[in-house]
Order: sequence, then C-alpha cells, then structure tokens
Amino acid sequence: MPSSAALTDQRDQWIEKICTGLAATADDQPALDAARLAVDPRNLNLLRALLILRIAILDSQGLSTTQVIELLAQHPDFSDPRPDEDQLASLVERVRRRMEYDGLTGSVLLFGLGLRAQDPEGTYDLLLGQWARQRCRTASPAQVANELRRHWGVETPDRASALMPSSLTPLETCSGTIWTRLEAEPDRRVRTAVAMAHNERGHEARSPWSERFPAASAAGHLWTLGTESAGCLAARDWLVEATRHPQLERALQPVMTSALAVVDEYLDTLTKAIECLSSSERAVLRSGTQQERFRDACIRTFLNHSLDLRGPGRGGSFLFDVQTAHGTCGPLPRWSIIVRTPQETEAAQAAVSEGVLPLGFERDPEHSSRLLLVCRKPRTESQGMCARFAFDMDNSAHACELLLLAQRAGVPIDLYAHAVNEYDEIESTPLGALYVPIGQELANLIREVAIDGLNRTLPGARDRNYDVDDEIEALAGALQRLPRSHVEHLCRGRDIVAWSQRGLEGGFTPLSADPPVALAAFATGTKKRQKPSGTGKTQPRTPLPPPLTTGFVYIQRNPAFPHMLKIGYTDQLSEDRAKELSGTSVPFPFDVLHRAHTSRPKDVERAVHRLLTAQRVAGDREFFQVSLETAVEAIRRCQEEVTGLTSWAPVPAIHRLRDNDRVVLPLRAGQVFALTAYPSLLSSSAEMLDIWQVHADGDVLEIVSTRHPGHVAGISDSDPGALEDPVPFLNRDSTARNGMIHGRERLVAGDRLVWLSDAEGPADARGAVFEVSSFCQVTYRTSTPRRGPLGIPLLLNDVDRTLPDTMTALVREVRSLKAPRSWAPRNPQEEDGWATAATDPQPAEFWLPQLAQRKGRRQGRAR
Repeated sequence: MPSSAALTDQRDQWIEKICTGLAATADDQPALDAARLAVDPRNLNLLRALLILRIAILDSQGLSTTQVIELLAQHPDFSDPRPDEDQLASLVERVRRRMEYDGLTGSVLLFGLGLRAQDPEGTYDLLLGQWARQRCRTASPAQVANELRRHWGVETPDRASALMPSSLTPLETCSGTIWTRLEAEPDRRVRTAVAMAHNERGHEARSPWSERFPAASAAGHLWTLGTESAGCLAARDWLVEATRHPQLERALQPVMTSALAVVDEYLDTLTKAIECLSSSERAVLRSGTQQERFRDACIRTFLNHSLDLRGPGRGGSFLFDVQTAHGTCGPLPRWSIIVRTPQETEAAQAAVSEGVLPLGFERDPEHSSRLLLVCRKPRTESQGMCARFAFDMDNSAHACELLLLAQRAGVPIDLYAHAVNEYDEIESTPLGALYVPIGQELANLIREVAIDGLNRTLPGARDRNYDVDDEIEALAGALQRLPRSHVEHLCRGRDIVAWSQRGLEGGFTPLSADPPVALAAFATGTKKRQKPSGTGKTQPRTPLPPPLTTGFVYIQRNPAFPHMLKIGYTDQLSEDRAKELSGTSVPFPFDVLHRAHTSRPKDVERAVHRLLTAQRVAGDREFFQVSLETAVEAIRRCQEEVTGLTSWAPVPAIHRLRDNDRVVLPLRAGQVFALTAYPSLLSSSAEMLDIWQVHADGDVLEIVSTRHPGHVAGISDSDPGALEDPVPFLNRDSTARNGMIHGRERLVAGDRLVWLSDAEGPADARGAVFEVSSFCQVTYRTSTPRRGPLGIPLLLNDVDRTLPDTMTALVREVRSLKAPRSWAPRNPQEEDGWATAATDPQPAEFWLPQLAQRKGRRQGRAR
C-alpha cells in the first residue's frame, strides 16, 4: 500500500479529475469564464463542476430554464461582470443536452472514475463535501452549513451535517500493507500463518474484486482500500476455519489465534479509513450482491439500448394519441402527460402550481403482470387530477425502467396541452413540469416486481456474476424486438424514448367530484438513501428492540362510503376496533375485510400509509381510494420491510427471546431455519438439531415465549397435542381463520434458531439468530400451501433444497458462539427433576391475549 500521504493525495487527484472532466463539458461557455467566478484559481474547476451538476440536478427535477436561471443569477460565486440571462440560458441548454445524451457522469471524459451516469446526485454530494472542506478553512461550520442551504440546494439539516468535512486522519494513518504490519511482528510462526492465509485465499479474492472495480487506474486510493479489504477478509475466513479445525494441533492454536488478531487489527484500520470517506466513495467500493450486480447489468443494458435509439429518424411514429407516456431522457426516467380538453388542462395547470403526492401503486387482479404507478393531486380549492402510468412486467423495457426508477429519489413529469388548429395541425403548449418523489417503500416494491418480471422473461440470467461493464445479451435481444416510438416535444427539447404500451390502462383523469382537502396535510414520502458499507458486506440496520407484543394491521370498509378503505393498526382484535369506530358518527358498522397479525403493528401501519399516500383521501384521515387487492399487497410488503429478515441485525448478533415475548416473522419462499442446541451443560459446542424450510411467500412463523415447559408442544418431539392449532382463529366468532398450520415445534432454553436467506444470491446469504431464554412455542402458518410430488402439502420439516456453502458457514458460525445464558434439556426426564413438555396445554387466548373477552373500556392502543 502507498504511504499515508499518497492515499490522501490520490483522493485529491481523483476528485480533481472529476472536476476537470465535468468542467470540460462546458468549457466554451462564457458564464463559466474565470473572470466571472470569484474563486481561488486552484478551486476554479471545482466550482465549475458544482455549478454544472447543480444545473443538471435542477433540470432532472423538472425545473424550467427560466427557473434554473433565476436560481443561478443569485449565486454569490459569480462576480462582476455577472453573466447575463442569455449566457446563463446557453449554459443551461448545454448541460441539458449533455444530460440527455448520456448524462454528465457518463461522458467519455469521466470514463473509469467509478461514477454512475444515472446518479448525478452522488457525484454532486462528493464534490460538495470537498467544497465544504475547503470552505471551512476560512469560514465557521455554521456559515458553511448556511451557504449549503442557501446556494447549493441542501434542504435538510441531516444532509448538511453529512456534507460537513469529517476527519481524514484514519485514511492518513492507514499506511503500509498487511505485509508491512507483519514486518513488525516478532513471532515468526504468526507471520507464516498470516502469509499462508493470504496465499490460500487473499490473492484469489483480490483479483475478482479488482476486475469488477471500475476505476482501478483513476481512483488509486479506492482501488488500494478495496483490494486490501477483499484480500484480508478472505484471509480472515481461512484463519477462522483453520482455528476451528478439529485436527489442528494444540500447540498451533495460540499461533492461529494471534494470526487472526493481526488480521482483525489491520481490517479494523481499513474499516476506519473507509468510514471516513464520502458515501459516494463507499458506494464505489461495494462489490454488491449477485442480485445487485444483475440489477445494475439490466440498467446498463437498458440505458445503452435506449441511447442507441436516440437521434433523427430512429424512433418510428410520434405518439400523439396517448395521454401518458413513460421512458428515459438520457440516463434518467422522464415522463409526459398530454391533455386535450379544457377540464383536463385546468386540472394539469393546478397540479403544476400546487404539486402532487408521491407516487403510489395499483394492482389489477385480472392482470398479474401489470403494475400501475399513480400520481395524484386531490381536489383542493382547485380541481384535482390522477395520472396512471402502466407497466407490463412481460415487457423487458418496462421492467428495466422500474429498476432505474427504484434508484431515483423521484421522477419529473412534463405536462403539455394539445390542440388542433385551423390547419388541422397539432399544437403543443407546455404547461410546466412536476417532480414526483418516490418513497422508499415504493422503491423496494417496484424493484422486486421488476426483478421478478425479468426473471420470468430472462430465465437463468440472474444466476451469473456480472462485472461492472457487462451487459446481458438476452436482454439486449429482447429490447431490440420490442416495438418502440418517440415522444418528442420540440418546445422543451425533450425527446423521450418510449416503448409501446397500447392496451394497458394508463391515462389522465380530472378529479372534480370529491370534497376539497388541504394538500399540506399529506406526508412527503421522501426516499432515504442507505449508506453502503465499504467492506463489501451489507451495512447492518439498527437492531430491533425486543418485540414484546404483537398486534394487527387491519383493512375495514363502511357501507356508507364503499369506494374507500380504512387502513389502521390496533393492539386489540380488529373486530373490537371496528366496534369502537362504529359509533353514532357513521350510519353503518364497519366491516373487517382483512387483518394481518404482526410484530410492530404501528410501524407497519406507518409504512403502509407512506406507500399508499397517493391514494389517501385526506392527509389527516386513514381512508384510501384503493382496491382491496392493492391494500392487502401493501400490508404484506410493508410487514416484510419492517419486521422481515433484513430488519434484524445479522449474525453474529444474538436476539434473545425472553418470557412472554411474542414475535411474528414474515417469510419468503426458500428461506430456511436451522435449529442448534448444546446437548449438555458440559458440551464444548452446539449441534444442529433440525432444518426447516419456508415453502411460499407470505407464510409466517409465530414464536411465543413462556416460562412453563408444559405449555409447549412439538411435532418433531412426538408431543401430545402437537398437531392441534393453538390459535386457529383470529376473532372470537371463529370465522377468521389464522391461515393453515403446517408446523408446530417447541424450543427450550438455550436453543438457537437461525433464520437464513440467499435471496440476494447463493454467495450472499444472510442470517439472524434468536436465542431462547425460557421455552417457546413455534407455529408455522401458510395461506397458500405448496404440495409435494405426491400431492401432499409440504410441512415445515419438508426440506427440498440444497443449502449453499454460505448458509452452512453461517450455521457453523452460530454453533461456535459462546454458550447461551440459560439451558434446559430437549427431552426432559421427570426422574431427573425436570418438568416435562406438553403436559399443560393452554387455550387460544393464552397464545393470543387479544382473544380474551373485553372487560370495560379498552386498554390497548389503536388507530
């Protein structure tokens, strides 16, 4: 590894190359002349690059040339003589054309710098951080934060705080390679062990990483940190395996332990150096999971194909007969809405002046491959509008555009009014543009829907490991075969490549019949970008607090307003909440249409409300104009988002289940549970007792802890009553079935249940481990049973898949964890003084306290 000074110098050189390349895209613009910019000549290219990126981002948010010029004209870094309006307009037009061609960061001048053409915001934040570092040398942090807000579009305090300069000391102190560290190691055997680990695994891991890395020559500091991290992580895995090998000589045990400590120490140094970098740099360092690389390869293939179609004579016919059209404008998604009648024009103009809600989604139960994205402005003092953009998941272009959309914070929509003049010619009048934000819940949904669609149309394509420059040949061929057209509006210079969507139910509808509401009451639904880790592994989320209770997220309808659904949460039964709502203020009682038993019901409800904001009737009411199928899907997806596997801190973190804890785990097909336990108090390591498999999306695993062993029963242990459903119904009238029980098992104190998934790819398995402190009743439920070859429904214990090596490695890691805090025998014997299992079965209200009869006024919370 280079010296510390070389690492920091290489970082500065990399940023300077980015600034120089961006400035070169508009080097003939008078507005960016050195004489017009009040800046140190050494920082001239940085300021030019920031101004260019600022224009690009404002344009990608739908701002007009006039609006962008107004913002630029007030910028304090322009000196006298300040550029006039024509010069600024010329600069804006140059940047816009550059963006429409292939994106600023896709320019050949920036090739090999590790920047994404579809993510100018990431590059902007990187350079803003560099600007803030230099500005802090002459101004206070408070003044710099104020300038970020006033002049550079940094709207939130959190983002301003993230852009403030952090210490680069960890990067400066990260000197030498692991070999340099070994030179100071006095124990020759330790040096030999580390060298063996690197020779066995380290070199092998460095090569694939460096081949995937897009900026090996231009960003030397990132290349060095990335290759060293990949090599040391692989060497560490080899040392861990060697330390645990049963045939390792006892005399070598301390040597391997010391060697592992040396590698861990160096990895800690690398991690601290990576953490002090910007989020954009850490994103470049991430190699990504197999599914992420597949997603990026699809986007890359789609963008290259879209850009090849641009230019005169390549688009086919104009789509003047459509009311909504989606497509890409350069590397970014950009949509259009065309209105014709005076009522439609009035609604569109009101939407431009007041804005719209974040995007939502709708499902059509008759077309499983269809997805509608909805943007809506409810009726206020002016007329409302609703636009639906139709996506067909059997259309590869539509699926790829959704993948691209899921990586964006929002999408701009241009609105035009078409009219036929006296010469039978169509005249197009621009009405303005909207910028519609995309919430994180919707981004996750459309990403998953798109990947599922591409898996169907491109079988086997996801199983490959794609490098950073790879395209997908099968996808390119499918795109070439699609009928396509251009949507071109010369008045704004927009030229959107669109694939035919005739037959789908997209369109524009004015909303004039609804009562007026206040638009300001609606949630914004803005997307939060996740900060990636620099070590190649997914950044763990904050561990959940112990989920002591469960509740319900419900869907209700009142016959008085049948076109609306109420979606809320309650700590009671859903019927109890419906009775509370059915007071004298409504003419009819509420009907419960759907309920989801879940952990953290309040958080699930909030996520559902964010996902369905576009269909919300009023901002301060829980009523939605949405189909029951769409609402049910929203609850299922948000339940997985809030309480699914990725919401739990991964192995080796331990989530301990204590007395009276109740957990509901939402499952996906193919996930696996491994049960491990210590055979006795004197055992040196745990043994794996059983493997369970999930067979359908939407299945759940209920875990309830209890102090008494007689309460629990298990099928695998041949306990009496284990085949009976402990909670067959979710209401007192026994009319709402609690799914179908397909497994019932018991856990005892000291057991560890490992929840495993390889949805991101066989090499990217993830796991969460639960430790039992007392006794637990585990119940597996399904609403869509899957049948085996003989037509018999598959149970929890029916495993028909092979576990990848990464899953078995996680199980081995759990088996090697420290002994549990408490322990009980799995098959207790009364003669030994242990209480036996399944001797004291409990009623349903013990496992689900909400089933107990209500006494007086409710004590639980509800919305």
